[in-house]
Amino acid sequence: MSHVLRPRDVSGIKEKRDPVYQISTLQSLILGNYYGSLYIEDLLTHGDTGIGTFHAVAGELIVIDGHCYRILADGSVIEAQPLDTTPFASIAYLEEGHTIKFGAMAEIADLREALDDSIDLLGPNSIYVVRIDGRFNRVAARTELYQHEPYKPFAKVLETDERRFAFENVDGSLVCFYFPKFMDGVNTPGWHFHFINDARTFGGHVFDVDMVHGTATLNKTDRFILDLPTNRAFQHAALENASKEEIRQVEQGDIK
Repeated sequence: MSHVLRPRDVSGIKEKRDPVYQISTLQSLILGNYYGSLYIEDLLTHGDTGIGTFHAVAGELIVIDGHCYRILADGSVIEAQPLDTTPFASIAYLEEGHTIKFGAMAEIADLREALDDSIDLLGPNSIYVVRIDGRFNRVAARTELYQHEPYKPFAKVLETDERRFAFENVDGSLVCFYFPKFMDGVNTPGWHFHFINDARTFGGHVFDVDMVHGTATLNKTDRFILDLPTNRAFQHAALENASKEEIRQVEQGDIK
């Protein structure tokens, strides 16, 4: 009997891709688990581009060009120390990927829509890491103050200890992560933005932008590493009780 050799369909064969690495889950952070569970020096072994927060949510965290920065109460920036810790962060290596040129974007909703259009073509069920270098008329941002035990849920922290500021006529970078809807709770579904200026002197968690122009590097990945904390606050938490509406409010900055 003769056999006909047919070419294999290799469209679904996985190639080697660098993963997005994440410590803990957003649900855990939202419920008040602010105990640092990973050293910054260890976080940086997993990538050069990332976002998150620090132990006791003492400032927003941004990783860019392999350096990790802490956003202080006035929006100013200091470089994190190797033995600082984080309770929650996402990080990846930003390699050469898709390049997108953006014109004026009057508000963050416009930028989200433009990014959504880009990933709709590539597949919205993957994870995306994006860096946008550009000129901004205005960036509205926030950070948080150091928390003391017993820790309050994150929405309650923002009611009293959120600090907001706006930067005008600035050159800088947005570090952006996109997680698909089916990962809701593990991280924020959709886009999450942090900002730092070119001089690395100020930044924050972004809830609005007015961008003059920008150039984005967009990387797609289908690999994800979730590193779970071992502290009691995580092991015994009812993570399913984290409110999706509260997560949305925390990320979009519309806490009342």
